[in-house]
Amino acid sequence: MGACGPVTAAQEGAQAPHRPTAVQAPESLTGERFPRRVRLARSAELTACWEEGRRWRTTHLELAWRPNQAGHPRIAFVVPRFQFTAVARNRLRRRLREMLRREALATLPPVDLVVRTKRIAYAATPSTLHAELTDGVKHIT
Repeated sequence: MGACGPVTAAQEGAQAPHRPTAVQAPESLTGERFPRRVRLARSAELTACWEEGRRWRTTHLELAWRPNQAGHPRIAFVVPRFQFTAVARNRLRRRLREMLRREALATLPPVDLVVRTKRIAYAATPSTLHAELTDGVKHIT
């Protein structure tokens, strides 16, 4: 009592897909994301930037940078847990990333930049973080 004709396994039974396959693009389709090419993701590059690069400290942030050969800025964010929840940590990281992406990314020279937050940054207002991040970018340029 099966199908009238031969049917492939993917079209019937429990193995059948419930939704169409996802389409993945190499870059963002909207341009409102933090592009992959400006992310500093390798731990060796992060460590080298932190140890060999120049530093600038504010009340809530620590910035470390060094020149790179990529021809464009690459950025990493380090937000330690400090006994806070993952929700608070990710919110802080997203705020900083958006502040940098929307305003300061176009003005940065070709550098590797690591932005590390301090414990007090969790309690800071977005305007305070924005001011410190903007001052840090001006210091770098």
